[in-house]
Amino acid sequence: MSIWINPRIAEIVAGLPGVHDEVVATAQRGAKLLRKNIHNHTGAMARSVRAESLGDKDAFFGMSDEGAIGYNFGHFNTWANRDIPGSQVIERTIGEMG
Repeated sequence: MSIWINPRIAEIVAGLPGVHDEVVATAQRGAKLLRKNIHNHTGAMARSVRAESLGDKDAFFGMSDEGAIGYNFGHFNTWANRDIPGSQVIERTIGEMG
């Protein structure tokens, strides 16, 4: 038995009443949790956490601080000549949303 699925199914579902509001609410919940998960010494970074709507179908959350990528994924500190491990705070936050 085969089942045909409309290739536009995600777009169709995203346009249903109430779906976009729920997507935006989920992004806002993620931003709130991300702010909570960022350590106190990264206060400036916590202030850069935002949830934003993207058009009328999608939304996202994240950090806009210029140090966010290095903080999350780690980086090489050339002054100390050593690797600095990342916090993986974004991934941890997404995992907690499940």
